[in-house]
Amino acid sequence: MKKLTSRQVAVQALIEIEEGARANDILASSLASTGEGLSARDRGFVTELVQGTTRMRRAIDHVLQPFLRRKLDPDVRAALRMGTHQLIHLGTPPHAAVNDTVAATAKRATGLVNAVLRKVSSVHPEWPNEATRYSYPDWIWDLFVNTWGQDGRASLIAMNSPERPSPRPDGYIQGRASRWVIDEVDNASPEGGSIVDLCAAPGGKTTALGAQWISPVANEIDRSRAENLLGVVSRFRPGTAVVISDGTSAPFRDGSLDAVLVDAPCSGLGALGRRSDARWHISEAAINRLVSTQTALLDEAFRMLRPGGVLSYSVCTVTRQETIEVSEGFGASHRELLNLALEGSHWRPLSQGGVVLPHDFGTDGMAMFQWKRQ
Repeated sequence: MKKLTSRQVAVQALIEIEEGARANDILASSLASTGEGLSARDRGFVTELVQGTTRMRRAIDHVLQPFLRRKLDPDVRAALRMGTHQLIHLGTPPHAAVNDTVAATAKRATGLVNAVLRKVSSVHPEWPNEATRYSYPDWIWDLFVNTWGQDGRASLIAMNSPERPSPRPDGYIQGRASRWVIDEVDNASPEGGSIVDLCAAPGGKTTALGAQWISPVANEIDRSRAENLLGVVSRFRPGTAVVISDGTSAPFRDGSLDAVLVDAPCSGLGALGRRSDARWHISEAAINRLVSTQTALLDEAFRMLRPGGVLSYSVCTVTRQETIEVSEGFGASHRELLNLALEGSHWRPLSQGGVVLPHDFGTDGMAMFQWKRQ
C-alpha cells in the first residue's frame, strides 16, 4: 500500500470529523493507523492541520465562500479548508500550501482546488465581526464578552493557541490548571484519609492526588470510560479502586468520607483550545441541564462527607451559571458548610472561590470552590 502523506492523513481525518467523529479521537486513531509511517515532525504537522482547521472552521469558510459556486463533496471541502488554514493562519508559502494540498486531493477535483486556493492566496481577509475572525459561534463570543469584558475577548483568542502541557513526574500529561485543582484538594486536607473522585474519568485528577490519601476511589458512571479509567489508575496510581455508579446516587455511606472531589461534567467552555471541535457541538441550551446535574452531584457529595470533611468542586468552564450560581445556591442550601479560601496565587477571586481564565497563564479556564462540613 502506498504511504500516505501528512496532508492526505489530515484530509481523511477532517472528513470523519465533519461526519460527527470527535477530533481528538479520530486524530489519535488516524496517527496510529494511516499515519503510522510518518516522522515525528509530520505527525505534529498532521495534528496542527486537523486541530487548527477544525478550530478555525468559521473563519476559513468565510474566506472560501466568495470563490465557491456549488455544493462540495466532503473530501473536496476538507482539502480546501485545510489549504486555506495553511494560507491564512499558518503562513505557509502559497506554492507549498497550494501544490501540496492539490497533491492530497482526488484527481476529479484537483483543478477546482488549485484554482480556489490560488485565489485565496491573494486575499487579505475582511471580517464582518470578531466572532468570525476568531472562529467562534456568536453565542459563545457574546457570552464571554458579556461576562468578562475584555478579559473574555482575550480568553477566546488565547484558546486558539492551546496549552501544550508537559508530563508530570510520573509521565502523565496533564494541564497546569488541573494540577492546581489537585493542589487545593491536597492542601485543604493535609492529614488525608478517605477520598472519592466522584466524576473521575479519564483519571488525571485522581492519579495526581497526594500521598496522604489512603486508597482513593475513582467513581465513573459510564462503563466504557470506567474501563479506560481502570487502565489509567493501574498505571499511574495502583491501589485506586474504580467504582461504576451514577454520582448523583453513589454507593457510599452517609458521612463516611474525609473528602469528595466533584470535578463535574460541564459545558467545557474553558477548554475549547484542546477540544478543537467542541465549540461547534456545545449548545447554549445545554448549560441549564448541566447546572441541574452539577447541583445534584454536590448534594450527593455532601451526604457522603463526614463532619470536618472537605468538599471540592471544579469545572473547566467560566459561565456564571456553572460557577457562581451553582456554588452560591449549594452553599445557601447547606448551612453546615464553611467556605474555604483557595491558596494558590494563580486564582482570580470569583464569589467565594476562584477562577483561572485561559489567557491568564495559557491554560484551560478553570473554576473551583471548596467547603468544610462543620
